[in-house]
Amino acid sequence: MKYDWRFSRKSKCSDREKHQSMELVADLVKLSKLARRNGLLSLIQVAEQNPNFLLNKGLQLVVDGVNPQVVRNIMENYIISGDYEGAELLQRCIIMEGLSAIQQGFHPKVTKELLLSFLGEDNYETYQKKYDGGGRGSLKSYLQEIEDIPASSPKGSELDQLILECDSEAIAQLLMEINTRDLAKSIQGMGGKAQIKIFDSLSQKAADGLKDTLDELDDIEEAELANVQQSLIDTLTDILEQPSETTFN
Repeated sequence: MKYDWRFSRKSKCSDREKHQSMELVADLVKLSKLARRNGLLSLIQVAEQNPNFLLNKGLQLVVDGVNPQVVRNIMENYIISGDYEGAELLQRCIIMEGLSAIQQGFHPKVTKELLLSFLGEDNYETYQKKYDGGGRGSLKSYLQEIEDIPASSPKGSELDQLILECDSEAIAQLLMEINTRDLAKSIQGMGGKAQIKIFDSLSQKAADGLKDTLDELDDIEEAELANVQQSLIDTLTDILEQPSETTFN
């Protein structure tokens, strides 16, 4: 797809339609964050449920591990053959570029900047106010998105089991013994329910801080992720094996 003056004229749409397209950008940024934290396979459920044909088709190809250039070619062909104009063309190109960025492992912040560039300078601040408010709403939305996501690595599955078996005291002790960055790294391969249990054990300020750290993490190699998660497993195992205190009268 060639983004030139001809494309600019053909994709021209109203401010109202551009504002409507912001929700699509926000959804793709959420998918980018989800894939970055939990891997591309975490997008399977979204691919199965999304009603948008092009987004659904692209997600299926990405999840199936199809070559990125082949995915892009297929999506371009669907767009070109439809001879779309206005918002219909603009939104389909946003979907294509968003999925391409996700598949290539772009940081969610870069993905956001790329997609917002299609909406022009005048809409940037509007998007920031509406969708980048952060805080509790952002965290709540994230926790709702991950609730049914399974662990994406063997170590993540092992961590899931341990954390779900822990009582609140064990979780509290774990959180005192591990730094925020290592905790954020470990969370990336864990399932949704275990992640939620950890977030629920934190104060609002600490939970927001952990999510911010998650958002800022760069790509982590599988070997490093396994090492960090193993360290967490060892720490948690030691905590669970500690004898409970007995009170003598």
